[in-house]
Amino acid sequence: MNFFHVHIGLRTFKTGLTVMLVMLVYHFIDRPAFVPALAAVFALRENWDNTMAFAKVRVISNVVGGGLAIIYYLIRQYTHNADWVSIILVPLLIMLGIIIHNKLDQSVGIVGGMAAFLMIALTIPMDATIDYVFLRVLDVFVGVLFAMVVNRFAMPDEIKKVEVAAEKVETDVKKAVHKIDSKHHQD
Repeated sequence: MNFFHVHIGLRTFKTGLTVMLVMLVYHFIDRPAFVPALAAVFALRENWDNTMAFAKVRVISNVVGGGLAIIYYLIRQYTHNADWVSIILVPLLIMLGIIIHNKLDQSVGIVGGMAAFLMIALTIPMDATIDYVFLRVLDVFVGVLFAMVVNRFAMPDEIKKVEVAAEKVETDVKKAVHKIDSKHHQD
C-alpha cells in the first residue's frame, strides 16, 4: 500500500493491528496496555516462521526478565523501598540477566529480556503487591501471544507471497523503464 509515496508493508500493518487489539482487550478488562502492547511490538516479525522462532526467544527472555523483576520487587520490599536499592540493584540485575542469557546461549534475547525487566521493575508503584509484578510478567506473555496470533491468522503467508511477487514486478518494471530511458538519452 502506498500512501504519500511511503510504503506501508504487511509487517507495519500487522504491528498496528496487534497493538490495536491489545489496547481494545485491555480497555475492556480495565488494565493498562503499555506493557503488552510494547511486548507485542517486540515480538511481531515479518512472517509466521520468524515470529515462532522469535517467540521462543521472547519466552526465554520474558522468563529471565520477569524473574529478575520479581527478585527486584522482593528485595525492594525487604528494604522498605529504599532509594539506594534501585540505584544499585537494577544495574546488577541487568548484568545478571545478560550473564543468564549468554549461559542459556540466548544472547539474541538480551535486549527483549532486559526491556521486560526494566518495563516491569521501573514501573512498580511503591504500594504495589507481588500480584502487580506477576500481572506485568503475564502482560508481557499476553503481548507476545497477540503478536503470534495476528501474525498467524490476520495475514496468511500467501498474501505476503503475492505482495513480494508484486514488489518484484514493480522493481523489474522500474529497471526496464530506467534501461529504456538510459538508452534513449544515449541516442
